[in-house]
Amino acid sequence: MKKLPKTLYIILTHNEKKISTQYYESLKYYQEQDNFDLIFLDNGSGQRYRPKQATHRFPKNVYFNGAIAWAWKKMLENDEYEYLVFSNNDVSFHGYRFVETMVRQMQEGNFAMLSPSIIELNGQNFWPIMHCWYKDKPRETKWIDFICPFIHRKVVEKIEWPTWWRSPSYGFDDYAALICGRENWKVGVSDLCTMFHYGSHSYRQERADDGLDIMSMQYTHRTNFDWNFEQMGLYDEMKELANHKALYGRHNSLKMGAMPSTPDEGYYTGKGTTWFRNEEEEKIHKKRKEIFDNAYKQSMGIE
Repeated sequence: MKKLPKTLYIILTHNEKKISTQYYESLKYYQEQDNFDLIFLDNGSGQRYRPKQATHRFPKNVYFNGAIAWAWKKMLENDEYEYLVFSNNDVSFHGYRFVETMVRQMQEGNFAMLSPSIIELNGQNFWPIMHCWYKDKPRETKWIDFICPFIHRKVVEKIEWPTWWRSPSYGFDDYAALICGRENWKVGVSDLCTMFHYGSHSYRQERADDGLDIMSMQYTHRTNFDWNFEQMGLYDEMKELANHKALYGRHNSLKMGAMPSTPDEGYYTGKGTTWFRNEEEEKIHKKRKEIFDNAYKQSMGIE
């Protein structure tokens, strides 16, 4: 079998050492087998939560944009790498032949970006695109969630991340997806490889050094996300992409209950971010949200 092209695999962590170290150890023994270099990058963690096995460290938190710019530079300075993985720290999966399987699928399908399918704490990712659909081959989409993206070198060479990008913010996955769309490069999700994602783990554990809790973080990310795309002149394109993200698999998704709404239905208006198949699912969701909101207010001393 033809030797795999080389991959640069980066795990970014901040104030989380247990899950991220388990993740790192699930991969580090397979580097020679799957032809990749593994970097465990600590993003300014405090002493208490700093992983001992980190291979690289930032002295302070540079957020996602600073870290991905560093990864981009590392990739561009080393011609040996054909693929880049820039991964969240809070995932769990079986590492044996994971990189090989993902890269083989990218080669065979000529994908510019490919993600494993994602399972989360509530059973499914918010976006049906990222669910495991049990398809034999990767599903071609217009976007992937940047939880653990495999990115071809040509994408790295094409994109220069804005230095003025407001943080913290979502949107790097949207920006990369828009560029791939312009270039007519394939983007997809693999159902053959699935990983479990805890989701915003540092914020859920109240360990992020920006002082934001999970609710405040979501609002801040959303505000900065909109501002960043407005500054790039890509706001309308971003909203069009959001329609694809919301409508993909809406009527035949394996997920029950709340799913993303389109911008016109309220996703970007503050009127509502979710869509439901029927009234019963909406009632259940509202009841659960009420319990969650009350618990949050109580924990913050609001009520």
